[in-house]
Amino acid sequence: MPDTQNRKPPFALRALAAFGVTLVLLFVLLLGAYALPGEPVRAHLADSAETIIDEGLYPSYFGFKLFQMDNYTDTLMLMEAASADETDPLTAMMTNTAYNVDNFETLGEDLAAYLEARDAGINAAEAGLEPFSYARYWHGYLIWLRPLLCLMPYSGVRVVQYVVLAALFAAVLVLLRRRCGLRAAVWFAVSQLLVTVFWVPHQIQYFTCFAVAYAGGTWVLAKPRRSDVLCLGLVVLGTVTAFCDLLVTPILTLGLPLACWLLEPQQRLRAGGAQCALAFGGCLSWGVGYGACWAFKWVLAGLVTGQSVIADALHQIGVRTAADTWHGMELTWSNIIQFVYSTLQDHGLFWPLVVLAVAAVAVFALSVRSRAALGRAAPLALTAVLPLVWFVVLRTHSIQHGWFTWRALGLTLFAGMAFLYHACDLRVALGRLKRKKERI
Repeated sequence: MPDTQNRKPPFALRALAAFGVTLVLLFVLLLGAYALPGEPVRAHLADSAETIIDEGLYPSYFGFKLFQMDNYTDTLMLMEAASADETDPLTAMMTNTAYNVDNFETLGEDLAAYLEARDAGINAAEAGLEPFSYARYWHGYLIWLRPLLCLMPYSGVRVVQYVVLAALFAAVLVLLRRRCGLRAAVWFAVSQLLVTVFWVPHQIQYFTCFAVAYAGGTWVLAKPRRSDVLCLGLVVLGTVTAFCDLLVTPILTLGLPLACWLLEPQQRLRAGGAQCALAFGGCLSWGVGYGACWAFKWVLAGLVTGQSVIADALHQIGVRTAADTWHGMELTWSNIIQFVYSTLQDHGLFWPLVVLAVAAVAVFALSVRSRAALGRAAPLALTAVLPLVWFVVLRTHSIQHGWFTWRALGLTLFAGMAFLYHACDLRVALGRLKRKKERI
């Protein structure tokens, strides 16, 4: 009898419960954000529109493309925050209406025009603004954006995001140092600095996935987590990501917590094959939460608004995964490879990089500690390649928006450094070369 009473429900039921509770909680929070009064939001957005206009839609640090900001998407977010009270909260939450004039190059001015029209009691259509629906996304970032805009302008939101992300970053560092050792903390810090995490809080859309990923890493490292508990946590993280993110760097919210878990001493002692299976199970758990959350929005938005949200979402999936065009080039694999080759060749980098790659492979092969060590480190290698797999599956989106999707490589750097440390040792390579020289 005691065994029956203490037996846990099947994992599938617990995962379903975790997904359901998370989605309901997020739904209620977002509905509450939409129910907030719009006047204080729009009052603070007047200065925010001027900030956007002054900075431009795509400012970049040092004129470098990979350091480019995305005020365009943030302006859409601000527009939705401003228009959220045009109708009842549920309809507004399902419709997600924003406005523009006749193109998207003057979005900052369009936001200012919308705010002026609302302040004057003029209908947006009368002010020459065209509505468009962004209903395929949940837009869960409004859970914190609208309350913050009730209190401060866009520049203040940026400050809050810097404080929050810095605190989460510090928490992950401290917990990695405590539970996984100094090296793990250094790998994490270096990997995140190399992808310019210090500019991430400058944009609402960049901030979301990093904040969720760091929060997930903090939860994983707070105390030892069994594999089933980890997978349940990844269901929750996948759900939160789909609810709040606009397809920026979502793979971080899977990979960073998973890498933190794999680096814990009790996990490092396990067999590589079993850990690879657990890593795959974690990916599947995250994917189920992520995909199911998207699907629920498409169904609910279609039912509430009467729009063909599912058809639009499926079309967008095709656009982001299938061949499309970019700067006049059809995004087939042969064209992509040719483009990369031509770009590197034009800069005189192709053959130096080929030589460097061959040398790196040779050093790796010589440095492998043992087959057992390579097997134990394999789950970290699988985690490191997750962004690369994501880029391949969503190649169109990843290439077209490479100036922000590249930051997902922070996961590749973090897990990759951990993999190389646990699988390789340069002293082993030197010993092998020395023995080979002696035989000769």
